[in-house]
Amino acid sequence: MSELAQPADRQLTRLVPRQQLAATQFGVVVFLASDIMLFAPFFAAYFLLRENNPPWPPEGVHLDVARAALATAALVASSFTLVRFEHLGAHRARQARRWLLLTIVLGAVFLGNQLAEYSTLDFGASDHTYGSIFWLLTGLHAAHVTVGLGALALLYVRATRARSYESMASWTNGISLFWHLVDVLWLFVFSTIWLLR
Repeated sequence: MSELAQPADRQLTRLVPRQQLAATQFGVVVFLASDIMLFAPFFAAYFLLRENNPPWPPEGVHLDVARAALATAALVASSFTLVRFEHLGAHRARQARRWLLLTIVLGAVFLGNQLAEYSTLDFGASDHTYGSIFWLLTGLHAAHVTVGLGALALLYVRATRARSYESMASWTNGISLFWHLVDVLWLFVFSTIWLLR
């Protein structure tokens, strides 16, 4: 009887981590959906304000499109380096960690550029409606990048200490989905503010 029960026990042991992983992924997806709903009203407000406040942007607003495009390229590249980390994680841990570190560096370059750009702007949040929605939308995204960089840094620490890639799979999947969402949201922010003028 115990011989018959043993394979079932082993099967159950193998299924539990997958069930936990599925539950974790579901929780992350629900969180990301709520995050998208957080950004949606800001985009709606931007287009509503744009429609009712010509000229848009107001006179005296100068944004460096080339600079923002380069920062965007760095952020998009960070998604690809994160995917590379995930692909190498189970087989080449040391090489995978380098890709994760590069992801963090690219994200930090993006955030550093955004903070530097804030310091060069010739308008503030209280100057006009454009300034208000610009600072709110880009600031909300900058907060997400900051949280994402913190999560990636924790993932790096965990990757250096983990016994196996599988033991941190739920962490990796959740943080990866969040970071990819941050990248996609920025593409919408960049297109809305810098390109659709």
